[in-house]
Amino acid sequence: MPDAPTCDEPRAARRRPRWRTAVPAALGLSVLTGFGAAATSAAWTDDAYFSTAASAAEIDLRGSSDGATWSPADTAGTAVTLAPVTGLTPDRPVERTVHLWNASTVPLTLAWGTANPTTLLQGCVTVTYSSLPTAALAGSPSSPSGAAVTTATVTFTVPAGADAATCSGQSLGAIDVVVQGRTS
Repeated sequence: MPDAPTCDEPRAARRRPRWRTAVPAALGLSVLTGFGAAATSAAWTDDAYFSTAASAAEIDLRGSSDGATWSPADTAGTAVTLAPVTGLTPDRPVERTVHLWNASTVPLTLAWGTANPTTLLQGCVTVTYSSLPTAALAGSPSSPSGAAVTTATVTFTVPAGADAATCSGQSLGAIDVVVQGRTS
């Protein structure tokens, strides 16, 4: 039989220490709070699934000096080569047409390359470039037709005040020009 407290023992000795009651109560309350939070969290979360198709765009700007033979036109190593220019005089500018085809899968906005020449032959010849379309050129990877094709003009001029003895009658070899395309 267990020892029963006697009347002689002080009351404090018979009572359980307060912390022995508080610790299990706190742990029990924590467990209940944890279960409640988990149940609430589970009620507020849900899985969501979706799918979409994705593809990469192909960028391919091509140029031609004759409108029939196309080559890459958007890097210095693959510029459009224009035919030589001969017989330059102050009263007779020479124009060369650049044909451009957006063989990309996306529309491109065009700009002349920044490294294109603006003067040649020690200033005897100025080079000007016509405006390019402000609207994006449509893409057509299969053939150079319709809204995927445009033309631009490069003009070579001997300035009116140029020294006739030095600048008249000059000839230029083949000239490379670059047109750059960027997606909108």
